[in-house]
Amino acid sequence: MDIVFIIFLTVISFTIFCLSLFCLLRNYFSIDYLYLILPLIFFSFWAFHCIYYLNTQKYEEMGKFWDGDFPVFYNAGKQILKNPAYLYEVPRYFYMPSFAIFCAFTFSLLPFRVAYYTFYFTNYLAGMLAILEFDRILLLLDVKKKAYRLFFLTIISNGYLIWVVFYLNHLKFLVFLILLFIIRREIQYRKEAKTKNIKYYILTFGLFVFLLGIAPYFIFLLFIYVFQQIKLKNILKKENLKMYFIIISWFVIQNITFIIYPLQIVQFIDGFNRPVRESRSSHPLFLQEFIYISPSEMTTPSLIFTGILAIIAAVLILYRNEKIENKFSLFLLSYIFFGIISPPFLIVSTCFSFVLFLFVPFLNQEVEGYEFLKKNIIVLIGLASILGIALFINDFFNYVFFPAIHEQDFGILETYRLLVLHTIMLSCICSLYIRKYKLVKKENIERTKFAVLTDDKG
Repeated sequence: MDIVFIIFLTVISFTIFCLSLFCLLRNYFSIDYLYLILPLIFFSFWAFHCIYYLNTQKYEEMGKFWDGDFPVFYNAGKQILKNPAYLYEVPRYFYMPSFAIFCAFTFSLLPFRVAYYTFYFTNYLAGMLAILEFDRILLLLDVKKKAYRLFFLTIISNGYLIWVVFYLNHLKFLVFLILLFIIRREIQYRKEAKTKNIKYYILTFGLFVFLLGIAPYFIFLLFIYVFQQIKLKNILKKENLKMYFIIISWFVIQNITFIIYPLQIVQFIDGFNRPVRESRSSHPLFLQEFIYISPSEMTTPSLIFTGILAIIAAVLILYRNEKIENKFSLFLLSYIFFGIISPPFLIVSTCFSFVLFLFVPFLNQEVEGYEFLKKNIIVLIGLASILGIALFINDFFNYVFFPAIHEQDFGILETYRLLVLHTIMLSCICSLYIRKYKLVKKENIERTKFAVLTDDKG
């Protein structure tokens, strides 16, 4: 009976979703946007494959339905409504009060099973919209040909990492969508030479603070964003003080229980570090097969890696010549290796999607056929490594290609594979940027020589 109910609810939810999506995306229904169908289908495959798995194999194996992280958010929302002072007594709730308040007035008002599917399809809808937002950014970055945009979109809409976010049922695709929306508006205003007004900052910082409620470890991105164009000598200027006031106001409004119950701040900070102490999956670069650190010993490494991320963020802030989308991408690339506060599987899909922006400026779009492959070989290898990491990070790859290997050796095999793919990806990025640096240096030398010759003739 439960399975019949689940299938029925899935059909109803999917129907409602399709109607909502049609209303939201009616402007996209033209022949010019047909290329978007393929990545949306890929993304939907992973989402519906996961829900099918949960409703069949997992249901039979466990004797009950696997709820992932959703009960944590659902119970946190209930707790906010009943007794907000004890929010952080909800088991495994490590997030800001804003996320619990959001759940309290949305999902937690519904019966549990209905709320679960509503939450699942909210994440699904956010992921679909994120793909469309990514496409808009590619257009703004002058990736004009549909085939090239499709290539990038195919990478971000595929992979076991997408499946695992649905499996854990966490709103990480909403985080992804918010980041993309902020970046897209930044690029749009930059290209159109628009002046940002107070309404722009109110919306942007409101979304950023809400994003931190779900993913607090991205606080560095907020610092990078705020101080990207502010020089140290102007840090206390009146117009900059307005920005700080907006951020603080949003933080207070969205996390009002921090003000009412100050003890929650201490509980949040303690809970923020708890996943590191309790989870072996928080090791950097998936090196747990080679370097084992017991959960009780993870506090010191976590502080060291957080310090490294802080230094990287400071360098990105001080280096003002880089565009904001590249700064975000470089930080998220660093987070893949040093971000151990959150289990890697929960966030790397967002990180890798942003890393793609590092390759966009180096894509030679003026050539086709064999010349395209020849001119873009490093870019294509780098993109292929990212897709490989997303696709082949699970045991399915091992079972298919290495059926004779004992199951206990799968982790070691996976770690070796990831190390190779990460090395290829980093090598490609370094190669492209070293080449760019040499070209810029050469152009500056030639420009200087030309200026000297012109002065001599004059």
